[in-house]
Amino acid sequence: MKEIIKKFFSLIAVFILVWGTASDIRFIFANESSGIESEYLEDYQDTGVDTDRYQQVWNDEFEEDTLNRDDWNVELHQPGWVNEEWQEYIDNESVLQINDGNLVIQPVKETIDGQDYYYSGRVNTQNKHNFKYGFFEARVKVPKGQGYLPAFWLMSADENLYGQWPRSGEIDIMEIHGSNTTKSYGTIHYGNPHRESQGQFQLEDGDFSEEYHVFALEWLPGKINWFVDGNLIHTESEWYTRTEGQGEITYPAPFDSEFYVIFNLAIGGSWVGYPDDSTEFETQSYAIDYVRVYQQDNYDENVMKPNQTFKAREADETGNYIVNGEFMEVEALDDDANWVFLTTQGGIANAEIFQEQLVIETEAAGEVDYSVQLVHAQLPLEQNYQYRVTFNAWSDEARMGRVAVTGPDNGYIRYLEDQTFELNTEPTVFEYEFTMNQASDENGRLEFNFGNVNASSNIYLTDVRVERLAEVESSTTKSVLSNGNHVYNGQFQEGENRLGFWQWQADDLTQAVSSLEDGRRLIVEGSNDNNPHILFQEGLPLAKDIEYELSFELESNGEFELIVTIGDLALLIPVEEGLNVYRETFTLSSEQLENTDLTFEFNNNEAIRLDNVKVQENLLIKNGSFNAGLTGFNPFIDSSANASVVVDSLSEENAVDFTIYDTSDQAWKIQLIQENIPLLKGKTYRLSFKVKSSLERNIMYALQRDGKVDDNWMAYLAEQIIPVSTDYQEVSYEFTMEEADDLNALLSISLGAVDGVQIATEHRVVIDDIYLEEVN
Repeated sequence: MKEIIKKFFSLIAVFILVWGTASDIRFIFANESSGIESEYLEDYQDTGVDTDRYQQVWNDEFEEDTLNRDDWNVELHQPGWVNEEWQEYIDNESVLQINDGNLVIQPVKETIDGQDYYYSGRVNTQNKHNFKYGFFEARVKVPKGQGYLPAFWLMSADENLYGQWPRSGEIDIMEIHGSNTTKSYGTIHYGNPHRESQGQFQLEDGDFSEEYHVFALEWLPGKINWFVDGNLIHTESEWYTRTEGQGEITYPAPFDSEFYVIFNLAIGGSWVGYPDDSTEFETQSYAIDYVRVYQQDNYDENVMKPNQTFKAREADETGNYIVNGEFMEVEALDDDANWVFLTTQGGIANAEIFQEQLVIETEAAGEVDYSVQLVHAQLPLEQNYQYRVTFNAWSDEARMGRVAVTGPDNGYIRYLEDQTFELNTEPTVFEYEFTMNQASDENGRLEFNFGNVNASSNIYLTDVRVERLAEVESSTTKSVLSNGNHVYNGQFQEGENRLGFWQWQADDLTQAVSSLEDGRRLIVEGSNDNNPHILFQEGLPLAKDIEYELSFELESNGEFELIVTIGDLALLIPVEEGLNVYRETFTLSSEQLENTDLTFEFNNNEAIRLDNVKVQENLLIKNGSFNAGLTGFNPFIDSSANASVVVDSLSEENAVDFTIYDTSDQAWKIQLIQENIPLLKGKTYRLSFKVKSSLERNIMYALQRDGKVDDNWMAYLAEQIIPVSTDYQEVSYEFTMEEADDLNALLSISLGAVDGVQIATEHRVVIDDIYLEEVN
């Protein structure tokens, strides 16, 4: 097919050269031939794709003898790197081959001393061919077999822009389960908490593993379309991204930045399952015939986010949103309607509705709390309302249970945090209230988790209710952002015109935020002493007697004096020519807290650019006392681990408290992290904190490079493993920064399986008073 297409276009080119000048060539080509070359060209046009506006910007037909390393990076990753997959990604001709004009990813299985090893390939175009918007098409044939997951997809070229996945976004053009090679999936992942939108396509005839099929995606500002063999299978325009504890980035983020192309073949994983005795390796492979990318000359990014309406079912006449909460009707518990009973990871149990009760018989409690689980989905929850959960439960003997209200479409975020309750032989009514602070969710879920306990007695449940109570006022009081910044939208990328939370005090000000390519900086046009431009933000959440640091980046073509005020405290900052970072420290008394507005008064003659405005505690580690909750910290709990984290202010003087049920199998799978720590070459630092554990165990800590983007996790303070026990111990370590300055270093305290020791016994680890100070 490729040869026919190439000959056809060669004939057109010869015809043009004979009959036209250079300008005529452009005219005839634009009018006689589409910008997109595809066997499904008419199908794309029928669905509204303006194919004439596209021109090819990159392609690979895989006609060379070897993979072109100028186009492709080959990724190397160990088994279990993501999604609990089994394969090791390697750079070897055994798994990455160019055969007959195809890139072939060949899965390999080896058995050595009775142990199975799996190998596969993954290639990408990151920083060799990055794309912002476009039409992407590939012709492929996939492998058949349990445990295979071939994919054609796009990932963000710069995760620092909006943050680590899923905040940075992911566009899956094609994924197919090797166990069902007649159905394909197209998906976007986004948001914080994680959300996704997915389309599916079912072949009526044929098989994706037996012949080649064409998968395509049109990515426009504010709209993404998926195609299979010219069929439009899914369209999406609703998405968002935000950093937790901060504002939502202006739409169409995160899908308004550069992405790169990936082809890979995963073996096993939490979504597709794992190979079994039926899975063939030598006879199966993932073949990519070509990949082509087209773009338009320009794109209009002035798009508005679609209005989202909350459409949800009504409560019953008693105000209960739970269907069959009194178990008056006997229903199946293995479908998607109303009540659903689930077991996993070693849980062995069954449930039935009997005599207006739901009865759970447990044979084995399993490894995690959700090993034995009862859920009720499609629970509508509206933002800024209070809700009450009540139920009546008992057991044949004393045992524990947990209840939560979650968002399965939002990364299983907890709207009602997990609540532990104690059951005994007497029926007991349990009641919990919570406020829906997140965006409205039509598909909330009530969860009862009875796994991972030392009991196998029967559980009885009845009179389950979820009721909506009063509406609460949305708080307008600011709090410290999760990164420790007291300034909202300091990077000028939130809200209308990317100026959310900021106000102007000048009628003639020409205001704008520059393009993404220019870093989205605030442009302040020239002014004069008689008419200064004033930018301000009201009500910074500051406290008395704390030393703060104000910092910002400013680029100027000349010198002038900038006046910055916090309330009635004025800071005179001489601005120099060029791009510079400016820092000033200040402390406020209790009287000065009556006005904490931040104001910039500009007297610049020419346009300047302002960015990264911050007011933070003047400490290397922000909020190490945890007096501001988890502000500044990012607790990480891998899906394969089982733990929860809070700031304990009842039994501790504000300390981070991890309750760990299962560490999983790697140290990093439970972590306390702080990012953006500035370390300067040649300086000596002392890191200190205190820690205790209800179970004697080891923990690990390090200060290192943040390697999310390039996988370079160079250690500045090498990994330190220490034993901890029931009493607080003081940890202190001095080190000298030997590497070049790093203003974005990362502190990690790892609580997973340190030294490979997995712990499945419930215990608490408490950490407090984390400080990093310069000692020379």
